[in-house]
Amino acid sequence: MPKKMGRKPRNQTQINAVRDKIINHALKLFQDEGYEAISMRRLAKEVGCAPMTIYAHFDGKINILQHLWAVVLETVFSQIHTNIKTSKNPTERLNTAAQTFAQYWLENPDHFRLVFMSAGITRPDVDSFLKNKATLSHFKFFSGLVMLALAETHTPNSAEVKAKTDGLISALIGIVFCANTIADYPWTKPEDMVNLMLTTLLTSKA
Repeated sequence: MPKKMGRKPRNQTQINAVRDKIINHALKLFQDEGYEAISMRRLAKEVGCAPMTIYAHFDGKINILQHLWAVVLETVFSQIHTNIKTSKNPTERLNTAAQTFAQYWLENPDHFRLVFMSAGITRPDVDSFLKNKATLSHFKFFSGLVMLALAETHTPNSAEVKAKTDGLISALIGIVFCANTIADYPWTKPEDMVNLMLTTLLTSKA
């Protein structure tokens, strides 16, 4: 009796297509209903596959979310790198980077909620993502911009650069959070708040 032909193994293009389909459906579900509300079984149903197919690509739901975080951050910082190319000096580069960072989240509030406001996330989930080299490189990029901008007026030490970089990132996220979640309040224009914050950051003592 001849052997039955088994299913041919998928090539890399097919594997990538399935992975992209999972990611696209997960993004829509997480944005529409929230990360916490979506099970792997529900995601598999939307994708049109068995749950084990998803587990063949991702270890668990948190890995899918972390992948989405990485994709969004890569998009943000790609825009920043593009926009600062025309900046004339370190201070202008820092301003352009900060404005681009804030503007992206203001124009993409769903992405902001996905990255910064997803419910059901544990501290270890976030810590493991932040320890990723690609993630760290994004935030170290801001640190480099801050150091060069400060160096236009004095020689900053590492503690000052660290404190002001952390303050910058926290303030930018705070500005966007308020604009996105408390929309009825007559906030000053985010662009003006970013300018004020940068002026204070660059001129204040460490």
